[in-house]
Amino acid sequence: MKSFWEIDEEGYYTLKKVNEAEIAKAEKKLGITLPDTYKKLILEQNGGYTIHNAFPTTHSNSWAEDHIQFNHLLGIAEDEGIMDSAYLIKEWELPEGLVLINGDGHTWVAMDYRKTKENPAIHYFDVEMEEDFKLADSFDEFIEGLYTAEYTVDEEAAAAEYELSEDHLSKEELEAIFELDVLDEGNLYKIQYYP
Repeated sequence: MKSFWEIDEEGYYTLKKVNEAEIAKAEKKLGITLPDTYKKLILEQNGGYTIHNAFPTTHSNSWAEDHIQFNHLLGIAEDEGIMDSAYLIKEWELPEGLVLINGDGHTWVAMDYRKTKENPAIHYFDVEMEEDFKLADSFDEFIEGLYTAEYTVDEEAAAAEYELSEDHLSKEELEAIFELDVLDEGNLYKIQYYP
């Protein structure tokens, strides 16, 4: 299997190590059989950031025209990771029968167990756009399709965002603003960039 996890064993999504018995217990509680490849990945590292951050799609979505973001995989822990699926499905009004493997509230990637108890397809859900579309026929197909999308920042826009205002406030002007208690939008903007 090609490298999958980003080396960051204490990342936000990385949970305490699990063993095969704990995975079997999770499957029993969820009432499904998890894909073998998922189980192998979780035994290696129980969730975390992935080295790849995107999966291609021909379905335009709120993230991009040609891919969805996938930068982490949820692991297994009591009331954490994929075990939070039932709560999150209710919270975000998603269909029953999903095991959420990635998401942020507005968009989700899930193993779709609505019509099966094993070998689920992988679906993408956009809550705000009310979209549900299939990404891959299986977890293995999904993992094999992950790649790294390069994101560029418009350097001029980024530079302008952090550029100091041309008319810097002097110390006296700053004191006058506070003395006169004139905290309008223009003055607040100037104060923010006081050198």
